[in-house]
Amino acid sequence: MEERRKHKRYPMPRGTFFILRKTLEYLSNYKKMSIGEIAMILYKSKSEAIGQVSNLGLGGIAFNDSLSRKPDMKSVELDLLMAAKGIYVHNIPFKTLLTDPICEGKRKTRPLRKNAMQFKNLDAEHRQQLNEVISHRIGSL
Repeated sequence: MEERRKHKRYPMPRGTFFILRKTLEYLSNYKKMSIGEIAMILYKSKSEAIGQVSNLGLGGIAFNDSLSRKPDMKSVELDLLMAAKGIYVHNIPFKTLLTDPICEGKRKTRPLRKNAMQFKNLDAEHRQQLNEVISHRIGSL
C-alpha cells in the first residue's frame, strides 16, 4: 500500500498524552509554570478526553484508545504532554478526521475517526515544539 501522508509518523513512548479540554483561565500563564504545575491543573480540570499518544507527526496524532464519548470538538483545545521530558504543547490547532473515503457518487455521511486527529495551520512555535517532542522520543523508546 502506498503511503499517502505528507508527514512521517513516529511511535511515541508511554507517558506522552493528548488532552482535549475546555479553555482554562489557569493556563493563561503556562509558559511561566513548571511542568508539575501544568500537570496538576490539567489533572484537576475536568478534561473532555485524555489518552496515550501512540504516534505523532507534524500532520497529526493517533492514540491507543478510541474516544469513549465524543466531546464537542468546536469547543475544546488540544494539548500534548510528555511528562518524562517536561514538555507541554499548548492549544494545538486541529481538526477531526473522517473515516476512509467513500467512492464518489455515494451520499452517505461518514463517521468521524475516534482514534486520530489532524493538525491544521501550525504556526512556527507549534512546529518547533512538536519537533522537540519527536526528537525526545528517540531516547525514550
